[in-house]
Amino acid sequence: MKNILLLTDFSETSKNAIHYALQLFENNETTFHLVYVHKASAFTSADLMTSSTDNLYASIVKSPQEDLEDLVNSLKTSYKNDKHTINSHVDYDVFTDAINQLIQLQNIDLIVMGTNGVTGADEVVFGSHTLNVIRKVECPTLVIPKDFKFEIPNEVLIPLDEKDHLTKSRLSLISSLLHNKETKFHVLRVIETENDSFKEADVEVLNSNFSEEDYSYFNITNVPLHYVVDTYVQTNIIDFEVFIIQQTTFFERLFKGSPITKHSKVAKIPLFILHD
Repeated sequence: MKNILLLTDFSETSKNAIHYALQLFENNETTFHLVYVHKASAFTSADLMTSSTDNLYASIVKSPQEDLEDLVNSLKTSYKNDKHTINSHVDYDVFTDAINQLIQLQNIDLIVMGTNGVTGADEVVFGSHTLNVIRKVECPTLVIPKDFKFEIPNEVLIPLDEKDHLTKSRLSLISSLLHNKETKFHVLRVIETENDSFKEADVEVLNSNFSEEDYSYFNITNVPLHYVVDTYVQTNIIDFEVFIIQQTTFFERLFKGSPITKHSKVAKIPLFILHD
């Protein structure tokens, strides 16, 4: 992954996610794009009419740009990594529109962000910006929980329902993100009724990427996915999760008692989001 977009609102949660990314890709030649998106709703038409051009520029662009530059300098001082380039961007647009534009302009491979921002209440695990990125931005996204400190991912959970497709390219993408040869994958295929065809297809793909010692596979029937995931996380050492999102059913899964909505209430480890 050569180009990584780091979203910040200058909250401690977003800064923590940035530190995680810099450590995760410590040994990779990477260009990080540190991005702050100014909310269009932050200024009313009265503000625009009564403010001088200089004051308006300072409020909209200059101040956050200076804050970004300070953050970039702080990161460069802390990490001193010649393999990393850090660029800063300020945009004044609808949040997800700005991100989608940057993905195209900068050939972004991955988005990294925190679970919630400056206005995020402690009981809300996924803030509105995080949910909007997951829902409206079709780019692999790594979400880092509040206060989670970096550790090399060793135990990775991949829960799948009947709509999720496990492919060689998807497993390769996950492996390239983790770049840890000792990683063990825990694959949970949760389906309504017993069906061996899922297992046969999944195991064939897993064996094409890994040795049998590198993964555990479980076929589980007639149990809600979020119950399976939460139970497994509580009874096994898991330090990284992967979820696959289907765009066609995303609204229903996310906002109507979906596995991700329910699981997000207790999510404590990094979550890697992939889209179908």
